[in-house]
Amino acid sequence: MTTGSDSAPAGQTIAAGASGPGRSVRAIIRLSGPGALDVLAALLVAPPAGCPGAAALAPGQLVRVALRPGVAAAAALPCLATVFHGPRSFTGEDSAELLLPGSPALVERVLAAILRQPGTRSALPGEFSARAYLSGKLTIDRAEGIAAGIAAQSSAQLDAARRMLDGTSGAQVRRWADEAANLLALVEAGIDFTDQDDVVPIRRDDLCARLARLRDELSRRLGPGAAWERAGERPRVVLFGPPNAGKSTLFNALLGRGRSVASPAAGTTRDALAETLDLGTDAPGSHAVTLIDLPGLDTHARGEVGAAMRDRALEEAARADVIIHCDPRGRFAETAPGPASRPVIRVRTMADLPGSKSQSGLRVCALDGWNLGPLRRAIADAAHAAPPDDAEAAVLPRHRRALAAAIDGLDAATAAATGDRASAELIAAGLRSALDALGEITGAVTPDDVLGRVFAVFCIGK
Repeated sequence: MTTGSDSAPAGQTIAAGASGPGRSVRAIIRLSGPGALDVLAALLVAPPAGCPGAAALAPGQLVRVALRPGVAAAAALPCLATVFHGPRSFTGEDSAELLLPGSPALVERVLAAILRQPGTRSALPGEFSARAYLSGKLTIDRAEGIAAGIAAQSSAQLDAARRMLDGTSGAQVRRWADEAANLLALVEAGIDFTDQDDVVPIRRDDLCARLARLRDELSRRLGPGAAWERAGERPRVVLFGPPNAGKSTLFNALLGRGRSVASPAAGTTRDALAETLDLGTDAPGSHAVTLIDLPGLDTHARGEVGAAMRDRALEEAARADVIIHCDPRGRFAETAPGPASRPVIRVRTMADLPGSKSQSGLRVCALDGWNLGPLRRAIADAAHAAPPDDAEAAVLPRHRRALAAAIDGLDAATAAATGDRASAELIAAGLRSALDALGEITGAVTPDDVLGRVFAVFCIGK
């Protein structure tokens, strides 16, 4: 999560609005840092004699207070405040929150008064979460869960963000990291402690079996099911089919505007064209998808251009979350996009023209809009349905790269273990690479951690 906090001075008190922009019943201003309680006290009407001010507020309780005249208005302004003493706060620092009437102008004036206090500045994007992470109050995956929840555009993405925030997703990755660390400890024990009678390196067949199981679990996490919950990304819906199947005309009809060039001549579309399609009108509760018009799949295409168009269509179909298989003749078996690893909606395009009597597929006419409503609802149902029971939790793009790198490390370790001349050093290097990659998600595992596992398992030094 990028915060820019590396370039910000340390030890300062930060402040920012914590509620959404615009009018609301209540707005929240959040402060955190060593001077948070003093800044709050400077804004409030003087407390009774003998009361030290904001520092005396009971932590975690909403208390009625009043802002001094001139802070937000000519007169004192009643509001609510709560304080949290570090380290028992979200950021691990002294923190405070003000709950004000939700007028944007009022919030702006109070924030300006806060930022005039010595040692106080505006918080950078994500800086409260960054401070929570740096103080050990929040893991990286949970911090990313906060960002994913804010960016969620569907119920599936929101559920995925919740699993990241409550640690469910991170716990699974930590279990994988534990297994990789255990295997690394066993392999390194065979390298560093071969003179110890108590140390018996792991058997090669046991090592290979455990490497295979771990790789299989990581691969399933990156499989088709994980694509359902790519947090922050819209579901990808592709129009797939043979040339001159009416895909571009249907693309324009679904969007409600002429975005793609449509022509009776085959091969008009030569590259993938993507646009956002809002499904909320026909399917209440649904959100937007990315609709992609693909080149027609011509299995008999010749030449470099034809081959490139075919490869691009197959590549985009493989990445799709939903495939709309278009064929005016209804001969879907002849032009199938391959094994059905994702929802496929079969559409009989050009329903206004005489043709095959096949009853398979949803009949539509893109020219006059006939039956487009049912098609849009079918797209919404397929794109925003809940993931299957065995689908994994959300996989952010950064996590996907890390998991892919971990798989590469496991593959290297397996290759080193199964070769004619197995090398413990190369096996350990592959496992260390996998462990470092998993550590990018949950936190790095240091060499001391691995050595500690060796001591615990083999009772070295007894």
